[in-house]
Amino acid sequence: MIISPRRRTAAAAVAFVLVLTWVISGEASHGRQDDASWKRTFELYRDVPGLTQQEIDFGAEAILGLDYNAKRVFRRMCLMEGIDFDKSREAWSALISHVLSYEQVLCFEAWSEISGIDIDLAIAALPQIQSLTYEAGKSFRQYCTLPRISPKHALNTIPLLIRLDDSRNRAVQGLLAVEGIGAGDALNGIEVIARLNGHQARAAEAFARVPGMTTAMIGDALPLIRQLEQDNAWNARTLFQTAEMTSGDAWYWLTAYFATPLEIREQQFRTFNDRQKELLVGAFYAGGEEIIWKINNLHGVTDRFGFEISSHDLLNSSDKQLQERFEMLSPQVQSRFGSNFHHAGGKGGKVAVLKKATAADRVETARRLAAANIYALLAQGSELYDSSFRNILVPVLKNHVRASFGDNLLTFLKEADPANQLVSNFIVSLAQKGKLTTLFPDNPGEQQRILDLVAESAFKDEDSIILFSATFMHLLEVLQPSARTFLISRMNRQADAGTAAYARLIAVILQYYLEEFPHLLLTEDASLITGLLARHGTVDLGKYLATPFGQWKEDGRLSSLSVFHPDDDGWDSFLSNARMLLAGGYRPALSEQFTVSSLSDSVREGVTGLIAAAQADPASGLPPLFRSMRANHYAVSFDRVLNGIMISHAAYVFSDEHHQEKLMERFVLSGAEMFAQRGHSYWRSEQITDPLEKLVRDGRLSENDLRAKQRFLSLGSCGGVKAYTRLSRMFLGHVDILATIGTGLAVINDPYNKSFFEVVARNPAAITWKDMEGELAHIFQEGHGRDYLQPGSLPAILHKILDEEQTAAAEEIIGSAIGPERG
Repeated sequence: MIISPRRRTAAAAVAFVLVLTWVISGEASHGRQDDASWKRTFELYRDVPGLTQQEIDFGAEAILGLDYNAKRVFRRMCLMEGIDFDKSREAWSALISHVLSYEQVLCFEAWSEISGIDIDLAIAALPQIQSLTYEAGKSFRQYCTLPRISPKHALNTIPLLIRLDDSRNRAVQGLLAVEGIGAGDALNGIEVIARLNGHQARAAEAFARVPGMTTAMIGDALPLIRQLEQDNAWNARTLFQTAEMTSGDAWYWLTAYFATPLEIREQQFRTFNDRQKELLVGAFYAGGEEIIWKINNLHGVTDRFGFEISSHDLLNSSDKQLQERFEMLSPQVQSRFGSNFHHAGGKGGKVAVLKKATAADRVETARRLAAANIYALLAQGSELYDSSFRNILVPVLKNHVRASFGDNLLTFLKEADPANQLVSNFIVSLAQKGKLTTLFPDNPGEQQRILDLVAESAFKDEDSIILFSATFMHLLEVLQPSARTFLISRMNRQADAGTAAYARLIAVILQYYLEEFPHLLLTEDASLITGLLARHGTVDLGKYLATPFGQWKEDGRLSSLSVFHPDDDGWDSFLSNARMLLAGGYRPALSEQFTVSSLSDSVREGVTGLIAAAQADPASGLPPLFRSMRANHYAVSFDRVLNGIMISHAAYVFSDEHHQEKLMERFVLSGAEMFAQRGHSYWRSEQITDPLEKLVRDGRLSENDLRAKQRFLSLGSCGGVKAYTRLSRMFLGHVDILATIGTGLAVINDPYNKSFFEVVARNPAAITWKDMEGELAHIFQEGHGRDYLQPGSLPAILHKILDEEQTAAAEEIIGSAIGPERG
């Protein structure tokens, strides 16, 4: 037999380890006495039949050379038929050659519980078990617990399991968790699961895990789930996961609704009772983020992570890569554009067809959704790109309302959402996006009936009130005067009937509009508000307009960090921002403060040259600087001294989770004032919320760190008041925020972030947020950025009021726990 050099080297290494353990020092031998894992393993080994004392002593040293995981496996082997000294040596060699992870050790242990395993089979199984991925290993462990399976039969499933991705393996785990399932049914189910796509697999897992699931039911369900379209499967998965779902209900929903054509689903929806509609619409809303992500991403050609692929990169792609991207589109769109794509003249032609087909798939995705599903997505308005909202979903829903509900929005709302879960969010989103008139009735009476539904939905909790406040002006502007008066009257009644906290928030909303926008109110409206304030009291809104600028300027420095994503949008934003700063007299330099990776001397030298080139000729110098920042993980600052204050705007290109955690930690602990998140809204979690949550969870940032400074967040991406609320809470209320509830615009973000610090540097520390708004009003001229929420806006004031109340309540609880002070 010819032995390869690689195998010869491995064999020599194993022999060396065994010889080394034979001659190991007495000091190491003494150390084993304190090794509990070694002790347990050795106690089992010395009971192996037929060992001589010399073989026992040899084994004692050999076991010491095994790592913890290998010791655990060898302990199982010591109990198997056929184990002796020669097989032990063979096992030690195999365990050193095939290093198992902890999860793979658990797989071996589960498999070793099956009767009929001898030492030869156990040693032979090690390479197969080593091939198991984490999720495939979990599936294998469950499979090993099934009744009446043989060891070899279990091992034969490994090649199948390792070919499945994580979502399919989790579906397998759900299948194997069904009570009473046998090996035959399990294998049949796994064969179907292997043919499921991602969302179908997730639906299968959720279905299998519904309490009371039976083998027969899951066996019948899997072929039906395989027929579901991706978005339909995702919605099914969300519904199956609801707390009150039973196996009978899950089967009903699958067969009566999800596994039927869209036309039948629309008809079926009308036959459901109010509770069934509430469950389904709630599932559409809860699962909306995934479908919103998909529709938003179809605004251009993107990769599986949502990164927009530049035209340059597409043109440099191979024909095979372009073909793969085309095949990611829906079957309907592939059929429609397939001929043009395959017969396109050159690379440029294929890219053009791919872009056109991607845009068509965006519309096709909406057309394949049920009307109630579109309604639930529109209720999350600020999460959708303006183009997704205005140009895709609203026109499709309008067609549904016209064709099936007599073009009557009120009829549709009562039919689609009898529980009134989302009416307020839906209506204010339409108002905010400028599409309310597309669906809203002209009849004042019908307007009032819809506004009654809005009020019931909008004032159910603090979060819904704040969301309502963010778009209240949009609503007032489009309502008929009589409907406007009706809404204000309804809010008065709601405040009088609600809790003290809710009453205060509603009163503050109306007080704010009475003081700031009286032109939107009729005399009758103003009288209603004045009466409400007389009953509930007014609030000094001015106290919530104070700024932290005095603290900021104490060290003579104002520092910001802007994070750009490495896609087309981030590229464009970086270039426009850098050009504006350079034109404004800012000088670029390597930012030591926000460079969180070590740079070699050669890289530093190259960075110096790139920065100099960018300053000398921004048009040609900035693009290579951006690419270098992305590749080498460093930040560049743009610095200027104004009125004795050093202003420093650092820019960083997002790279990965690890670097972003270090960057966020540096931002908080260094005392920087502003964090600007640039790029698409769906990167907000990677850039801010995920790293911040992990830093707090790991104890690297404390509450004191977050409260040490009142910071400023500039959210330049398409945003939403939900993100605004979440970030305010994550920073424990110690943050002021510029955000947009519509589309983020570089023509707003660039000058605002630049001018913001300049206004702070030029003016006294006592200026208010209202003063700041006046100083920067030129940026928002001609209606630009009217969807932006600036510090001092109504939602900002409401957040500060809630933070005050929550702090006071917490202090009261602490005071009660401590008890009265005793003299």
